[in-house]
Amino acid sequence: MADRVTVQSAAIVEYQIDAVLYIYPGPEAEPVCAAAQARLGEVPVPLRQLWSADLCPLPLLPYLAWAWSVDRWDESWPEATKRAVVKSSAYLHKRKGTIGALRRVVEPLGYLIRVIEWWKTNEAPGTFRLDVGVLETGITDEMYFELERLIDGAKPCSRHLVGLSINLDVSGAIPVSVASYDGDELTVYPYLPETITVSGQHYTGGTLHLIDSVSVNP
Repeated sequence: MADRVTVQSAAIVEYQIDAVLYIYPGPEAEPVCAAAQARLGEVPVPLRQLWSADLCPLPLLPYLAWAWSVDRWDESWPEATKRAVVKSSAYLHKRKGTIGALRRVVEPLGYLIRVIEWWKTNEAPGTFRLDVGVLETGITDEMYFELERLIDGAKPCSRHLVGLSINLDVSGAIPVSVASYDGDELTVYPYLPETITVSGQHYTGGTLHLIDSVSVNP
């Protein structure tokens, strides 16, 4: 019997075994089978990596998404979006029908800005509107409809979406420059002395000094 056994381990490590086994009935058959099985024990089985959304090989992500009951899947999504959807699946299933679930379900395509419920706008009871911000790459018609489907799967069953506003968020560096120009004007005129006025009080006084000379003769 001639066999060629090729073992691929989750697209992480490829391990190939070429074996030609001639097994005949007899006491040698059991050791030969044991030796062949021992080689299989050398094949790595990275189960922890296969069940991790961050470490799972990209070709196997759809199977991991199926195992985690991901509601929506699109092969055209970028790798980062696929891994984010798988990571948030358990959180969504535990909290479906809450605003937290809506935020998580929108994250792969953008972010939730505001939830406007019917009692804030006097609309039909049980309705609500959403303001959703998307990345600067924009959003296509297919992404818009996918976003509606994702929201429909995470919202409460008793609520109905009547408005979805998409806001484009663009970020970047804007250089700002400021310049200041100022000066003083000084005018010098010819010197003109001003009249100096002195004021005060004055007093008038007078004195009289009289001397008499008397001569006494014999």
